Amino acid sequence: MRSFLNNLFSRDTSPLENPRQVTAWCKKLELADPQAQRAKVASVVNEFLSVGGKPSPDILQALIKIDESVQMGYERIRYQYVSNPRMPKEIEQSLWQDITGLADSMVKAYLRFAKVEADGEEKQAYDAMMPLVLARCLHYVGVLAKWHYFRFDRVPGQLWSQAHSLYRLSEIDGFDCNPFPLYPHHGAEVSSCADEYIQLLMLNTVSSNNLAVRQLDWVDQWLDKWSRNVLIARRYQPDHHHYCVNLSGKQGPEKIGDDSQGDPYRYWGIYELLNEVQGLIARLEAGASPASLGLGNDVRGPACLELLKHLDVFWGMAVRNAQFTRSDRRDVHKEADVVYGLDRLHRKIRADNEKFSRQPDEAKTGVDYDEVMDMRLYGFVSARTRSRQAQAPQIVQRNDPADWQSWRVENESEGGYGATLEAEGAEWVRPGVLVGMRFGPEDSWKVCVVRRISRMNEFQIYAGLQLLSATPVAVNIQTTTVAAAPPRALEVTDFAEFDSTALHSANSALYLPYEIDGVTSNTLLMHSANYDADRTYEVQARDRHFTVNLTRSLDKGVDWTWVTVQVLGQKH
Repeated sequence: MRSFLNNLFSRDTSPLENPRQVTAWCKKLELADPQAQRAKVASVVNEFLSVGGKPSPDILQALIKIDESVQMGYERIRYQYVSNPRMPKEIEQSLWQDITGLADSMVKAYLRFAKVEADGEEKQAYDAMMPLVLARCLHYVGVLAKWHYFRFDRVPGQLWSQAHSLYRLSEIDGFDCNPFPLYPHHGAEVSSCADEYIQLLMLNTVSSNNLAVRQLDWVDQWLDKWSRNVLIARRYQPDHHHYCVNLSGKQGPEKIGDDSQGDPYRYWGIYELLNEVQGLIARLEAGASPASLGLGNDVRGPACLELLKHLDVFWGMAVRNAQFTRSDRRDVHKEADVVYGLDRLHRKIRADNEKFSRQPDEAKTGVDYDEVMDMRLYGFVSARTRSRQAQAPQIVQRNDPADWQSWRVENESEGGYGATLEAEGAEWVRPGVLVGMRFGPEDSWKVCVVRRISRMNEFQIYAGLQLLSATPVAVNIQTTTVAAAPPRALEVTDFAEFDSTALHSANSALYLPYEIDGVTSNTLLMHSANYDADRTYEVQARDRHFTVNLTRSLDKGVDWTWVTVQVLGQKH
């Protein structure tokens, strides 16, 4: 059959040389399998590019028709790549070249017509097709960028230049936001040059988030619809915009800075996009299926919910401006033990609290939390702390098996660390993930959060971490209906004693003394499932119980929330 089709095609004149034959040619193309369709279309387009003949509206119309005829087969090939991430390297390489090869050829072919200068009826014919031409060209640029992300490659600067130029052309001609179906088989779905451009830009923002191929493909599919919630503006509005792009540059979106001003820059905000994501999260948690919400028939519920929460956290950081300011960094060479997740970190910090706060003076090998907190509050170690230390029994330490990973810390500053780690076994590493870090068995665990990551290559990841606290205290919390007492000042040392009895994992939390605007504040890092701004909580620190309410939300992750608290009273 394939031999018959090849012979049949070989006797035909290229439909780009004789556009009147394009309909019959496309009908023959439908009889071939997807791979043969792609190969034949790529051959026809590359032959047209190599000949360098004069473009015409008829040839452009034929190219549009050929593009439509190969789309369903081309989408199946792309799905084959995405759904088989563990395919042999040779097959992956062949598919990657097939997919990117056709996309590159189509971009070059469409660009040839976008640059044509014409007048009269010919110009009118071109003008009528140009919105579709530029939108499809941007769509193919998006395919190329996405397949670079799958390999953890940077998008070439030339590709960004092409995308910026295409969008700028649509702006100049005034049809950047005009809606229309991108391909006939998409049915009633519409797109525009602006939609294709913002989809390309927003996918780039999460491209270095260590997402799996399947996850990145889901985000791209969702952005195909969500892009309609994002509007690109020429004028910067500080209270509304979160990202910008330089149309004269060779890079993708960036954070808005003092020098991000002027005509070549475009700006957009993501409030509406985040509202869409948060609404989907709420409906999934209420029992809706991903398919019923238009998130895809092959999208699994738990994985979908986790990914949506990650997007909410990551894009939410841009809205909250939670990216920490970089202080001066110094190069170091350290090995760090790293654990992740609030419950794991809670157990480690509980052991630290027992080890360092309850040992008698002669047995101390590290930081004494009582003394540190006394010094923070009073400037000296209180008599109460000395008396409690003198009466404390010796703690026998258990040597539990290691349950942490090892990261190489390459630089550090007052605010955090930069580390490299092996990609294998680090699928959980995402911006917004809570981690604990220490630099040796005698060191105490510090509370950090991953703020940014970049994939260095197929085997290594670079992570930037913000240090939240070097002196955390493990506590237990539960909601309470106790009547609120008048607020009182909280002694930081009140939290220095930790209850060594078993705690319910779901109610584990961390007390973090944190400086806000030069003032040390009381904060809790708690499970998001336990967070309710309208409730009061009982915080248990050893044999003391405090009633608190939550005041200000500082930050959040997929499964944790960090808030300031006000102490309402103490139970004796």
